[in-house]
Amino acid sequence: MAYLVKQSHRAPAVTSPVPVDESLPRACVIGAGSSGIAAAKQLHLAGIPFDCFEQGGDIGGTWVFDNSNGRSACYDTLEINTSCPRMAFSDFPMPADYPPYARHDQVHAYFEQYVDHFGFRHTITFDTTVEDVSRSTDGRWDVRVTGPHGTETRTYDAVLVANGHHWDPRWPEPAYPGAFAGEQIHAHDYRSGDQLAGRDVVVVGAGNSAMDIAVESSYVARTTTWSVRRTEWVLRKFLLGKPSDQVALPGWLPWRVTAARLRIGATYAGSMTKYGLPAPTHKPGQSHPVQSDKIRERLDAGAVTARQGIERLDGDRVVFVDGTTAPADLIVWATGYRVTFPFFKPELVSAHDNELPLWKRTVHPDLPGLYFIGLVQAIGAVMPIAEAQSAWIAETLAGRYVPPADDVVRRQMDGEHRRDKKQFYASPRHTMEVDFDHYLWDLDRELKAGRERAATRAPSPGSVPAPAPGGGGPRRTLARLLLGAARWKTVGEVPQRGVLVGAPHTSNWDWVLTMLLAWRYGITIRLLVKKELFVGPLGWLLRRTGAVELDRKNPAATIKELLAEAEGGDSWLLGIAAEGTRSRGDYWKSGFYRIARQTGLPITLAFLDVPSRTVGWGPTFHPTGDVSADMDVLRDFYADKTGFNPDGFTPPRLREEDRA
Repeated sequence: MAYLVKQSHRAPAVTSPVPVDESLPRACVIGAGSSGIAAAKQLHLAGIPFDCFEQGGDIGGTWVFDNSNGRSACYDTLEINTSCPRMAFSDFPMPADYPPYARHDQVHAYFEQYVDHFGFRHTITFDTTVEDVSRSTDGRWDVRVTGPHGTETRTYDAVLVANGHHWDPRWPEPAYPGAFAGEQIHAHDYRSGDQLAGRDVVVVGAGNSAMDIAVESSYVARTTTWSVRRTEWVLRKFLLGKPSDQVALPGWLPWRVTAARLRIGATYAGSMTKYGLPAPTHKPGQSHPVQSDKIRERLDAGAVTARQGIERLDGDRVVFVDGTTAPADLIVWATGYRVTFPFFKPELVSAHDNELPLWKRTVHPDLPGLYFIGLVQAIGAVMPIAEAQSAWIAETLAGRYVPPADDVVRRQMDGEHRRDKKQFYASPRHTMEVDFDHYLWDLDRELKAGRERAATRAPSPGSVPAPAPGGGGPRRTLARLLLGAARWKTVGEVPQRGVLVGAPHTSNWDWVLTMLLAWRYGITIRLLVKKELFVGPLGWLLRRTGAVELDRKNPAATIKELLAEAEGGDSWLLGIAAEGTRSRGDYWKSGFYRIARQTGLPITLAFLDVPSRTVGWGPTFHPTGDVSADMDVLRDFYADKTGFNPDGFTPPRLREEDRA
């Protein structure tokens, strides 16, 4: 299905500290904009040690009006061009009361909520500039930063670059001939209509920002002229009363289907030639889509005059290629941005004419440990792509994903780069173009293949232990097929060792799906099931799937055997059946808590959400010894996911142990 985030997809809040595994590679994230916080969240929840450096004091990058880092291009009328359900992170929908296309201040507030919901604000170091990133003598990365406490250099195994690509203005090259007596600014420095009021304004460019500025100018300026060198197909934001981008198709479909959808949208929107602009020289789908409903309204009202490209500047007038002229004392150049990395030496990494081939738009095959987050121009939103890239990298660093051979990586990278360039007309704005839904589908397919490779690879120093025997092979394939056939989505970070607590549902489907999820990731799960169920075909199935027969009247022997299994470093995941978290009377059902305390294994909460067809892992935490507080974590999680909120959730036996 096409990407669309619903309110039911909201993940539980992370309310307990996430333990950091210092044996894993250490990472550095550059930037705390939309891509940087996506990376930080994934690394944080995976327990990977990392630092995130933000040049300013704000979260949200370009979506922060007057961002203290000085790099935001946000203006007061800016709103998203991708509807909220298509822009939101997969496990954190935008608030239900947001309009279809949120304003910049709403997007900023959403990012702030995202950081706090998943509990990783403390991982971001603000007001700190990354001055230099270079290879260390041992092949790792030296990162020099300057902040409130001075300058220092730290060494990392991986660097995730998330500094954005809409902050370094691209001016016309070469400059237009002639002299201009008025003021010239780049759209990056435009903030509000106050800069346009009472002036003769010429806005140059055919992108979304150019149209937004021209529309605002038409209300406050003396005259507004919109100059377009190459006409684009201007789509409408709504189609039959619905956000037009929600008329989307599954990602596995070929590009020509997406192009056909864009052609339909362009036909519905209508031509711009009636306003004096030439017809586009390319087909819909061969350029990055632009959208505006208001530009046509202001052109129809005569408040904006459309003109072709500029020929020259002439004092207080601008001369266009068709011989017409317009008065001007302010030119706003909405001519795009350069892709630059001020912390890299050009001979190490540079993007000449905005071109930097990367595998899956993320991995630099010549520079191990270097990753780029959100360095795409998507037919859709960047945020879900940055999230998917970050989850992929987190699994790589945790040892749960292994890439294909180097020659395969390079061959795929070259092929994808040629394909993407062929789909769009040649321009610096199209060097990073990707088809949103297809990209997400393709990256998910590669992630699954890499997990398969990781399951068969011997563990290396610093990697996560390989799955326990029996976790792969036929079970893995069966789980993938069953979950896929049922169209269930799996979410969350999968623990390799821990005590798994099943969701409090009235059926046993939750642990069935949880078990399939464990198999899907190559992990053998020992599911505790009451012995009364070990009869007939069901008993045979339970034994074949590794379930543990438990006598509720005398669980000690079984628990002792499980404790012995937990010793050592092999993968070990114990599952407690659903009823184990619901009952308030039988103390054995809280055995997961005692097992976790005795073994030192963390507790991981699993859940099943039928409306969204989602099964996955929730937060992971270590018992603190404060039983009441730890049980609050469980109660709050399941209340949030299922609405289940019993009184006195802590079983009586545990309350007695706590008082003792």
